[in-house]
Amino acid sequence: MKVVNRRRFLTTSLGTAGFAFGGLAQGEKPAVPGKGAPSPDRPLLARQPGEDDASFERKLLAVDFLPPAQRKLALLFHHAYPGKLEGFQILDGVTRVGFRTLHGEISDLIFEDGKAKTFEQREETPDLADTLHDSYPDRLSQDSWPENFDPGRYRLDGFLKCIYGASESEVAAQLVTVDFCGHKVRFNKNNQAADALKAAGTELEALKGKIPAIRPYLAELGGTFTWRPIAGTQRLSAHSYAIAIDLNPELGGYWRWEKNGNPSDMVRRRKYPEEIVRVFEKHGFVWGGKWYHFDLMHFEYRPEFFA
Repeated sequence: MKVVNRRRFLTTSLGTAGFAFGGLAQGEKPAVPGKGAPSPDRPLLARQPGEDDASFERKLLAVDFLPPAQRKLALLFHHAYPGKLEGFQILDGVTRVGFRTLHGEISDLIFEDGKAKTFEQREETPDLADTLHDSYPDRLSQDSWPENFDPGRYRLDGFLKCIYGASESEVAAQLVTVDFCGHKVRFNKNNQAADALKAAGTELEALKGKIPAIRPYLAELGGTFTWRPIAGTQRLSAHSYAIAIDLNPELGGYWRWEKNGNPSDMVRRRKYPEEIVRVFEKHGFVWGGKWYHFDLMHFEYRPEFFA
């Protein structure tokens, strides 16, 4: 992820990417057209200074250089991360996207690289569109879980660092304490993540009185914020960004812990209380029980899947 000062970004290209936005900051002079200037082979869509989300969305709906599938995904991110999406540009067949960071800079990320990828490549080197490769299913209706079907398990670290914090200390500075079902936990305040967890907790606390069977799942927690890689990988866990919560680990299976388990098996998925899953999904969290590489205790704030 490259970032550049927003004021400078309005009049200059972004390194070799040639990704530039129109508009000038007060007192600045127009830059000499160069590699980053919009042209027929470098089409550009940019949010202007002070432009609100509704106006930018109208431009996004009307833009013709983004293929329909890319435009649909762009709208999901636009709705799920209000005020963050700054623009798109296509360079040499690669769609690049700008997102506003916590510090008011603009990130430069690959939205769609145009490459066909294997499951392993989507895990290790996704573009932003790849993170939505698998559509999140509503119900556990199939007889067996499809191999390597992991909706929400692909993550682009550059994007999450832009939204939630680029280092352990930066994320830590964004944390607030949330009361969740009798526990006090730390969660990221950005993009309404902490508010979503608090709302889910309030609903689940009320359900505990009506459905005693869910109480053990909420009695103990596995944690929220921990800056660490995913086990067996170099990729950061969603817990690093404080946007994930693990409920009682004793009642939530994890695929790496299963010596002889079958990741396609539906029995444990269906035994997990649907009431808990529904509440979290209502508030923008994906459930790790809907992954082939299952993590039944894990709920992760990913509002783009529900936008």
